[in-house]
Order: sequence, then structure tokens, then C-alpha cells
Amino acid sequence: MFRRLVPAAAPIVCVLAAIAASESAAEPVAEAASEAKLEEIVVTAQKRAETLQRTPAAVTALSGEALVAAGVTDIRAAQNLVPSVRFQMQNSSTEIYIRGVGSTLDLPNIEPPTVFNFNGVYIPREGTSVGLFDIASIEVLPGPQGSLYGRAALGGAVNVQFRRPAPEPETEALLEVGDYSLVHATVAQSLPVSDRFSLRAAADYIKHDGYLRTGADSKDDYALRLSGLYEDGERVSAYFWAHGAKKNGRSPNLVRRGYNGGTFDGDPNAFDSSDPWNDVITPTEPDAGRQEYENLVLGGQVDFRLGGATLTWIPSYFYLDWAGDYWLENLPSFLSSHYNQVTQELRLAGASGRWTWLGGLYAYRVTNDGEFIVNGFPLADIDRNRLEGVAGFGEATHALADRWRLTLGGRLSYDRREGDGVTAFGVPYDADQTFDRLDWKLGVEFDAAPQTLLYATVQTGYQPGTYNLFPSAPGQSNEVREAEMTAWSAGVKSRFLEGRLQLNNELFYYDYRDLLVQSFNLNTALLTTFNAEKVETWGNQLDLQWLVTDRGRLNLSVGYLHARYEDFVVPPEINIGPGTRDFGGYQLQYAPDWTVSAGYQHDFPVAGGYLRGRVESRYESAFWGTFNHSRGTQQQAYTKTDASLTYFAGDGRWSLGLWVKNIEDEAVLAATTTGQFGPYADAFLEPPRTWGARFTLSL
Repeated sequence: MFRRLVPAAAPIVCVLAAIAASESAAEPVAEAASEAKLEEIVVTAQKRAETLQRTPAAVTALSGEALVAAGVTDIRAAQNLVPSVRFQMQNSSTEIYIRGVGSTLDLPNIEPPTVFNFNGVYIPREGTSVGLFDIASIEVLPGPQGSLYGRAALGGAVNVQFRRPAPEPETEALLEVGDYSLVHATVAQSLPVSDRFSLRAAADYIKHDGYLRTGADSKDDYALRLSGLYEDGERVSAYFWAHGAKKNGRSPNLVRRGYNGGTFDGDPNAFDSSDPWNDVITPTEPDAGRQEYENLVLGGQVDFRLGGATLTWIPSYFYLDWAGDYWLENLPSFLSSHYNQVTQELRLAGASGRWTWLGGLYAYRVTNDGEFIVNGFPLADIDRNRLEGVAGFGEATHALADRWRLTLGGRLSYDRREGDGVTAFGVPYDADQTFDRLDWKLGVEFDAAPQTLLYATVQTGYQPGTYNLFPSAPGQSNEVREAEMTAWSAGVKSRFLEGRLQLNNELFYYDYRDLLVQSFNLNTALLTTFNAEKVETWGNQLDLQWLVTDRGRLNLSVGYLHARYEDFVVPPEINIGPGTRDFGGYQLQYAPDWTVSAGYQHDFPVAGGYLRGRVESRYESAFWGTFNHSRGTQQQAYTKTDASLTYFAGDGRWSLGLWVKNIEDEAVLAATTTGQFGPYADAFLEPPRTWGARFTLSL
């Protein structure tokens, strides 16, 4: 296993050589002798506040200020800032892939293997597309997270933290205008009611014309968030919040790729016209379909400090109602989802002597339903689906010596999947399955130097199974097995050059069994979910931050990912069309071998303030959008670059700047599927080149 990881670690050698060179070259440079250093970033990835450099995991942390500067208005736009991930559009949902682990299974009875949380509250897939505003931070954690999270998180977690009410009056505002008639405004206000209680209100509005020729993929979205924070300063802290969103924009359409006028020959990656965002298809011309989207989330966190421990309660309620008309190339389609979810988490954490520990209970219940109709043909009709479960989780860290620590963790879970509906041919079906699982974690840490942490972890995770939307028959059960993973990782976190250079690196290996896959079964004309027996994933993630000068900062992330199906033969009862049925050795979908993100910013003193220039670029090697590498679903290697120039006032109260995104105007695939009438693809696309101006105010 580790012999395979050696080639992935090659970038480390180059970086260490550069460090050595910079060490020797830094001495004569006056700026290198200054006291400036990289700031310490505090994260809560392990459900306790600690600095990023003391967290034994490859956590990517993005501050709210960094998100505003990068123009991030939803989680999809954060993709360029996080290594080895894909946050991609699938209509109202967002497909979240972390190190190749994710899901394109967009039916209510299947939960993705990666989780998305608001303030510790699990958000179902259709809720992940709401706007991000007034954000404190985003943290991305790869790999299984079962010993700290009650919901199954086999592939990792994305945690979004909202800004909490401030103890003093605080006003924040943002206004953006740009091409495609963009208007984006955010305003937030904190208001202290007493010494112990504060309120905060934040509102967001974003509108732009459609990126597609028909006017599809537009926004006209509203969101409002209200929160309250009570702190007595000693024993109790209570934070409650309500978040509501409404979308009135036009649904995105899928465009054809590799169709080539119906000949299906020539370039398999060619769009129908020179403009990839041209979704007009004759003689049946698509239009910009309407959508109705309403979302409400209620959540809270109450902390009771009990001597050397803290008892935390996190309740939540999630409601979503969505229905959207869109075009699957030239076929009118309809997709809907309705959710009611209740979750409860209760945990106790503390420290005593050489022990730091956390234990908790988690329970959830989701009732939902939905339809998926293409050209009048109902591919999926779920009248009622219920997902529920309970889990006990926890972990403890023991300081074996002054510099050695050992962590043990586990999670015992019970999940149930129950539902009924009608197939496309009017045949009723039902299912009722239960799954139970014990996951575990073992980790070790070593402080090799005052600013160098070494760590190694092995842990397991799982994704509950589900059922297919047809009745069981003697030749084919409608049950789908659960997926499971064992993950090994080893890393180093260090700082050099008196805190000016930060280098973090992690090697990882995932043994992934029974991955859930979905395809249209030509034998039954039904969507069918089944399992890929074995997947092997290994690679390396290198993250670098360098304060090159007191005013110049470089960031670099290099991710290598070898994600391949090792044992995957499509069952004979499932007909996915002519050609290969054994996909052993195929690259996983949405798992590029190489992902490189690099950025540089420099501040120039101007008129009592400073002018900041920033450029951020992302490279991804080629990847596929379907498990069977269907014609037209390959995204070729690409580079996308964003740039901005912003003036910040000397008192920090306002800024004004210009920005441009996707300078190359690269048409990058998001969610894709095989074509409806032959060997080609239908695909959602990421946005084209956009530009605009941004004004911020802070009082």
C-alpha cells in the first residue's frame, strides 16, 4: 500500500528544496527579518476550538473575509479554493466530491456519502445550493468522520459556520454589480439588547440573467437569517438561528456534448455550437423553465459548562419544497423534492489530566417525497420516503508523554430506510430496511518540534444502503447494500522561516467497498442503483502558505488522487447498453488525478489605505462524469483563473474593487449524464467568464 504512495509524495521533495533555498536566500533580504508572520487559524473540525496547525487532519479552512474577497456566493463557488474537491451543480442540488468520494444519485431515498452542515446541522442535498452570506468560516474535512459526527460521513464533511451576534453594534454591507445584469446585495446588523443578549439579522439578494442562451440558469434569490446569542459569561451560552431562502430564478438546462449533428462521430467532446452555453436545439426549442423553491432551517446550540466539562445540545428543523421545470437537451423534464427533517444532538466534552474526550448521542428523522419526469415518462415517483436513525459516537485523546498523544474513537449507529411509490409502469413498490454499524478510529500524534506536528490515523466509515424504486422479484431484489470504507492517512504540519512559511502534507489510502452506483436499466426502463464491489483510492495533498514579503502572500495546494474501480462488474440483470461490463481499472467519476490551486496577493500602500491585487488559478487534469466513461462525459484538462483589484480604506471601514472570474472563459462540466438518443452526453455547465465591481462597508 505505502509503496504506491511514494510517487504521490514527489512534490514534497521539490517544496523542501525550495524551502532550503529560501532559507539561505532570506538572510540578506531586509523584509525577511521583520516580525510579520502567518496568522493562526482556529478551527472546530474536531468539535473543539484549536488551531489549524494543531489539528491532526488535512482540514481546509476558509474565513468569511476570504470568501467575500473571492466572490463566493454559494458552496459551488468555493471549489476553486479547496484542493481535491468538486462542488458542482446538479440543478438545485450540489454534488460534493471530496478526494473522489461523492454521489450523483439524486433521489430522496439516497443520502450522499459526504455531508454538508450549517452550524453543525445536517443539510440535505437540495438545501446545499442556497446562498452563502454573512459567513464566519467554511471547513472541509476529507475522509470518514464517524467518531465525531452522528450522521454517516464516509467521504468527509463540509462545515459552514454563520457569523454570530456581536456584543457591540456592528453593521456589514456588500454591493456587487456586473455583467449578466448582476445585482448582489448583503446587509447584516448586530444589536446588543443587554450585557448578556445580542441579536443579529442578515439579508441577501442576488439576481443575474441566465448564463445559457435561452435565459436558463438565472438567479432571483432572496434569503434572510435571524439569530440570537445569550451568554452569562460563566455557565450558559445559547445560540439560536433561523435561515430562510426563496429562489425565483430559472432552472439550468443541460446541453449536448459529442452529438455532432446526430452522427456521433468526430470529436467526442464537441458542443453543439461554438458557444458551449448555447442550449437552443431545433426543432423542439428549449426555454428557461420556472422553479419554485422555498427553504427554512431552524437551529441552535446550547452549551452548559459543568466544571471541567461542557454539555452541548444542538436541535434543528429543516423544511424544503422545490419543483423545477428544465430541459434535458430537447426533452422537457420535471424534478421535485419535499423535505421535513428533525435532528437532535447531545454531547459532553471535557478534559481531565492527560485526557481530552468527547461523547455524544445523535438522532434524525427525514420524511420526503419527489418526482423525476422526462418527456412525460416518470423515471422516479416516491410517494413517501422515511430515513431515520440513531447513533452514539465519541473519541478520547490521551497524552502518553509530553510530545506523544493517542486517540481512540468509535461510532455505533442504527439506520432505517422505508418508503413506497409507483414505478413508471404503474406498479406499486415498497421497502423497509435497517442497517447497523460499528465504526472505529485510531490515531497518534507526535510533536517533532515546537512548530512541527506528525500524525497518523486509521478509521472506518459507512454509508447506509437503500432500496430501488421497483418491487423485489425472484431474479432481482430491490435492496441495495451499504457502502463502507477503511481509510489510512499520515501527515505533517509545520512552519518555517520564523512563522512566515507553512507547509502541510498528507498521504492517504482508502479501501472503499460497495460504492453505490446508479444507471438506467434498458431491460426494465427503470433507474437502478447497485454496488461497485471495490474501489481503491490513494494520493497526496500538499498545502503551502508563504508570506513572501510583509505585503505579499503566496498559497499553493497540490493534490494527487489515484481513484480507480478495482472490482466492478455490472450485474447481468442490469442492461446499461452495448460495450464493456467490467469496469475494473476505470477512473472514478469526478476524480481528476491532479488538482493544483495557486494564488498570490500583494498590497500596495495608496492614499492612507492599500490596494490589493490578487490572482487565483486552478488546474484540474482530465476526469469523467460517468462511471462507464460514456462518450462526451470527459472533461479535458483545464485551467480557470480569477483576478481582483481592491482598494481598502486605512480605517478598515470600506473597500471598493473590480473582479473577473474564469478569465479563460472555460466551459467546465458539472453534473453529466449519458445522452438520450445515442452515444453522447448531456451536461450542466459551470458559469462562463463574468466580471463586476464590489463595494463593502463595515461600521
